[in-house]
Amino acid sequence: MKCNSTLWNLFALTLALTFNTLANGQAVYVDNGSSTTYSLASGDSLYIQSGVYQGKISKFDAGAKITVASGATFQPTGITNPRGILTNSGSVKLSTLSTNGGFTMYNYGSLWVTGSATLSQGIQQWTNFYGGIMKFDMGLEINKNCALLNRGTITSLGNMTVNKDASFMNNNTVKVTGNVTLNSADFSNGGKFDVSGSFTVNGTSFFTNNCRVVVGNGFTNNGSVTVFNLGLIWCPASGTSSIVTINGSATITNNGTIKSVDLTNYGNMAGSGNWYLTGHTINTGNVGINGSASDTVKIYDVTRTSTSTIFDEQYKKPYPNAIFALLSPPDTTNLLSSCSPEVISNITLPVKWEYFYVNLSDNTPVLTWAAEQDPGTVFTVQRSYDAVNFTTIASINGEEGKRVYKFEDKQVNTQSRSVYYRIRAVEPTGAITLSDTRVLMFTTKAGISVQATPNPFTSQLNISYQSTTRERINIRIVSMSGAVMASKAVNVSTGYNSIAITEAASLTKGIYLVQLISENTVIATERVVKQ
Repeated sequence: MKCNSTLWNLFALTLALTFNTLANGQAVYVDNGSSTTYSLASGDSLYIQSGVYQGKISKFDAGAKITVASGATFQPTGITNPRGILTNSGSVKLSTLSTNGGFTMYNYGSLWVTGSATLSQGIQQWTNFYGGIMKFDMGLEINKNCALLNRGTITSLGNMTVNKDASFMNNNTVKVTGNVTLNSADFSNGGKFDVSGSFTVNGTSFFTNNCRVVVGNGFTNNGSVTVFNLGLIWCPASGTSSIVTINGSATITNNGTIKSVDLTNYGNMAGSGNWYLTGHTINTGNVGINGSASDTVKIYDVTRTSTSTIFDEQYKKPYPNAIFALLSPPDTTNLLSSCSPEVISNITLPVKWEYFYVNLSDNTPVLTWAAEQDPGTVFTVQRSYDAVNFTTIASINGEEGKRVYKFEDKQVNTQSRSVYYRIRAVEPTGAITLSDTRVLMFTTKAGISVQATPNPFTSQLNISYQSTTRERINIRIVSMSGAVMASKAVNVSTGYNSIAITEAASLTKGIYLVQLISENTVIATERVVKQ
């Protein structure tokens, strides 16, 4: 009988850990490193809390969620038809990844796909936040209605292809070992985009560069492509094919520069930017604007063979607003002011604490704090009973656009006279910022009664104190950060005592603790508000 009871308890515990089902039928799973198979319908969620998960996701419907905690690893044997939301603050490693409409990726940690990676057709959004790392061993393909925003670091050891009606935006660092191809897609670069292979823009693609694009094996734009360059497009001499080929339209705005060894123009070169060319140049297309124009296309062809032409081989004469100019070599080391803040600063935004309060609700400590932080920041709640030794009791992921957070400590020891809290913010770079420490008093000694009036107060504060003995006590007012703002020693008698705290009038508006101290021990406390 005892054995059967033990087995039943173990079975019940297993069910409780594996299937935590809400009243509305939506399931919440918590995994600490297993090989369990999960089927996630809309509304279901899976939280990889710790360890290495190596099971299978047999279903991942739109509206379902998978969250990987900081320090945990999500390494499934497979994911069938992913359409849900994947939020990663830890590590994700996949053999292949092919996502469908409805899928959403929020990456604050590390994502590594060792095989093919495809954003299949259907509306979906991937965001790689600052500090996030994405690595694709076999390249990346982005298809119709899919969008990828990079604020962190992306490395592709294979080709990167962005197809019709898809978009790619880079605000930090991208390194592609293979080739990059845009097929009637949108491409926007505000960071460092480095391609070892070729960069080809086809169809009706829209290409905008505000920072730096470096191409090792030739930059080519085809079809009815418009290239807007406010930054630097550079085909270095060390590349296999250091050439820019224009078959569509390339518009360079003021301060924008294209630097290349060779150039072949069959299309249209316009704008008010700079072309710095050090090798062989050929022009059979349009350079400048036919008619009056306020823009001036400035071209420095170092190797031109005739001073009466701009290009080495000039089969069509440029329009009057296109001129030969002795330009200085563009700066290929430093970033431009038009680059994104992420890549210019190369540092995360520091956590800026606005406030941190701890209140008692039904004998449960409620922590509320507000902070400005960079996406990817993780808040860990720490508790102490002696103000010296702190233990982490919760971990909360910071969310982009969210500044106010709340946590209830339902596991606190309410028999303790006092408890201390602080918030430890871990930024994406690993930097750690601590909040102020807050103290919370649970109860007063038996037989002791204290009340502060009025509460809230504006000037003088009166303390009503029912004492069980005649003694000398200290009354001090403490800020929520633990600083002593006022202190007063008074003699009290057995029974009722009324004490005026005139020192409270000089306090600034805020929340304070009034503490009564006897023999270096806090015997009573009251929370007050100064208006």
